[in-house]
Amino acid sequence: MADQERLPALLIIGAMKSGTTSLYMDLADHLGIYLAENKEPHHLCDDHVLSPAGRAAYADLYAKAQPHETLCDASTGYTKIPEHTGVVERATAVLPAGFKAIYVVRNPIERALSHYRHDHVAGTVGDDIDAELRRHPRYVDFGRYAMQLGPWLDALGSERVLVVSFERYVADRAKVLAGIADFLGLAPRIEDREPAKAYNQSKQKPRRNRAWDLVYESWLYRRVLRPLVPLKLRLRLFKLLLPKSDPTGLHASDETLAWLRAELAPDAAELAAVVGEPFWPELTGPAAPA
Repeated sequence: MADQERLPALLIIGAMKSGTTSLYMDLADHLGIYLAENKEPHHLCDDHVLSPAGRAAYADLYAKAQPHETLCDASTGYTKIPEHTGVVERATAVLPAGFKAIYVVRNPIERALSHYRHDHVAGTVGDDIDAELRRHPRYVDFGRYAMQLGPWLDALGSERVLVVSFERYVADRAKVLAGIADFLGLAPRIEDREPAKAYNQSKQKPRRNRAWDLVYESWLYRRVLRPLVPLKLRLRLFKLLLPKSDPTGLHASDETLAWLRAELAPDAAELAAVVGEPFWPELTGPAAPA
């Protein structure tokens, strides 16, 4: 199929609020990865991508890529079971043979807290963090990494899936990027050893307001300005121009933290067994005394 040649050969299937944006930008800077201007197109979440029209719409996201560039889709919805199912089957049906996936993981308790703060900034959840974390299964389910990873490993095999710890990426950016380059068969272009930049932290995330929504939804922004302004520059402008969120008071109780640990530790231990090393020994080891 002609369109298949212009579809991603790389997926970043990192969990939401696990640092995928930061890694996504670094891959563009240092590995020559081509990023769709819509960072998270989510085309593989819907059966429409299986149709000729759907494949063409997906391929259009990468129409400006150069022949030598590796195309990348970094949609967090690709590891959101049970919210999105059938993603792996669509990926294997549509993407080029031999495509690879990078799964970015973060301490699942910290991920859950960050996800809640993200939703709180967006105004979709209330102020009671303890109640909201229990009310919405997504905060736990999206951090069950072994469960989310299973279908990808079954379909692609371990040689085509790389699990990356965001904590290790932040601590030793150059080493992690070199490992990713080796996994992808690319030559890294790492010119500095600055710590990884976090592009999408909820504590520093710009807060949308009514005035910005009017601009964002306007024809001028969507049809004229957005196509002309690169994604990285748009992210920087958003941080400069929009008011910042206020995370004050959004702290889970000790009881809720213990509940999260009980919910997530078994899956974290399973992930450690799958990848051959524990990413968060403090989570999978003995629980701290109450």
